[in-house]
Amino acid sequence: MKKYFVFAMAIVFALTACKNNTTETPAKKIDSKQFFKENIAKVEQLCKEEAAQDDYDLDMASYVFYDIDSDGIDELYIRDSLADCGWLFCCGADSLQFVTSENYKLHFSQLGNIIMLSGSAGTGTFYSAYYEIENSVCTGPDFFELNEFVWGSEDSTRTVYHPVTDFDGDYPEEKTRPFFAKVKEFEKTSEWNILSEGKEFKPLYELTGRVPEDEQ
Repeated sequence: MKKYFVFAMAIVFALTACKNNTTETPAKKIDSKQFFKENIAKVEQLCKEEAAQDDYDLDMASYVFYDIDSDGIDELYIRDSLADCGWLFCCGADSLQFVTSENYKLHFSQLGNIIMLSGSAGTGTFYSAYYEIENSVCTGPDFFELNEFVWGSEDSTRTVYHPVTDFDGDYPEEKTRPFFAKVKEFEKTSEWNILSEGKEFKPLYELTGRVPEDEQ
């Protein structure tokens, strides 16, 4: 019996040793700068398809790599300052992902790993859409809030939450509550900042290789 007990304990110790020596495979790190350069044709195509206005000029646009979610992998932010518009891209999991675009009315702000696209939506209304970046992927939540001015009401303003793809129905509170709880936690130590401010943008032609004539 003692022999069997010693043998069993030896197996246990051997398995424990194997477990302790096992190391987790590190998460794959993408060279975002190289990734976006290799995919710049698709980036430009998406910029054109998702342009929030018609007077942009990608040849005169600029870009900056910026790690929004602090995971060591940069996102790509492109801006045409003359047209006051821009586009935001992620490259998580080796897949190009368009997040959203801004224009002269709606601009990007950042709080932690959350991007807010906000601005005037017409007389008496203010629009805000939220995009959470995690592990270099836009994970949502996919809703926006519309702050409306209500004439003839004791409560002159109201906030309505909608799914981004559905203007007809309010968003369920069980989804918005945890998200805005996270926002409030961020706001204890930080504040919303305009995404374009304080960034050193470079000419986009450094990525495209297509140098404008006046820059040659």
